[in-house]
Amino acid sequence: MRRPGAPASWIWWRMLRQVLRRGLQSCCHRLGLCVSRHPVFFLTVPAVLTITFGLSALNRFQPEGDLERLVAPSHSLAKIERSLASSLFPLDQSKSQLYSDLHTPGRYGRVILLSPPGDNILLQAEGILQTHRAVLEMKVNHKGYNYTFSHLCVLKNQDKKCVLDDIISVLEDLRQAAVSNKTTARVQVRYPSTKLKDGRNSFIGHQLGGVVEVPNSKDQRVKSARAIQITYYLQTYGSATQDLIGEKWENEFCKLMRKLQEEHQDFQLYSLASFSLWRDFHKTSILARSKVLVSLVLILTTATLSSSMKDCLRSKPFLGLLGVLTVCISIITAAGIFFITDGKYNSTLLGIPFFAMVIATEFTGV
Repeated sequence: MRRPGAPASWIWWRMLRQVLRRGLQSCCHRLGLCVSRHPVFFLTVPAVLTITFGLSALNRFQPEGDLERLVAPSHSLAKIERSLASSLFPLDQSKSQLYSDLHTPGRYGRVILLSPPGDNILLQAEGILQTHRAVLEMKVNHKGYNYTFSHLCVLKNQDKKCVLDDIISVLEDLRQAAVSNKTTARVQVRYPSTKLKDGRNSFIGHQLGGVVEVPNSKDQRVKSARAIQITYYLQTYGSATQDLIGEKWENEFCKLMRKLQEEHQDFQLYSLASFSLWRDFHKTSILARSKVLVSLVLILTTATLSSSMKDCLRSKPFLGLLGVLTVCISIITAAGIFFITDGKYNSTLLGIPFFAMVIATEFTGV
């Protein structure tokens, strides 16, 4: 019967709820009868599927290696712009060698050399060049052959030499001035653009940091600087083998920087490679291990307590544990299907199992 004063929308909503409830009760009743009549089938088939897809998940497990796919959609405008910049302004044809955030090169190793507060990093030219030579002489072995930076570097179109930051030429001039007992004032370093020994004007605004200019200087001469950034660009040529060698070189580069930091106490070394952001992104899974274990214990405890009652006959704590176990089995099966279809894991998927467990726990508690 219609409640006096009740709106028509409320009546339609109540009727729809009753229809849905009766439909669900009928479906669940038929499903229960089917399961009770074929117990062997419903016990063996899910177990076989879980084992099959679980093994395939272990065999086909691959983390997502493309950082852009993790943080940007496929239709991202930034990805289109970066692709356009890479095609129109290739690294080996850039005259100014000003690499903006829009154009991030493929593989590279980058080191930032930082002097203590109040010191001038330009006075440490000899130590910085020793670090630079150590990078150039560093070797990585692949199938019995030793590769150095000269084998992997991006080459200039003019003389087919490695592309190197012009700040290295400035440091060479400063070192030669120190060896010949000349004052560093003879080597006039300007900021953000300076004139090199060969007569070229070069932009070093992205290679020299913490700059203090000479007071009242009209030509923007540098009095002191606190940091120098040097980037080593690698060429992969679209080859999987070359890319693998480049990855090895980057790993050795970071290890070398940590080793050289122990030898140089007059300045600090901070290294960065193309895989650094990817590595930090996937470290989320490692850092979340303790939190994952605590969350799993809490879910099991909640499932057990929500199914327990004061009456021992009506209490069903194992029903809650069984509900969590069922969700775990379904997650393993879903993960197997995901990896069979060439899906790749990333740490953003880590929370999905817990959402499923929480939902299952709530329904079990009801």
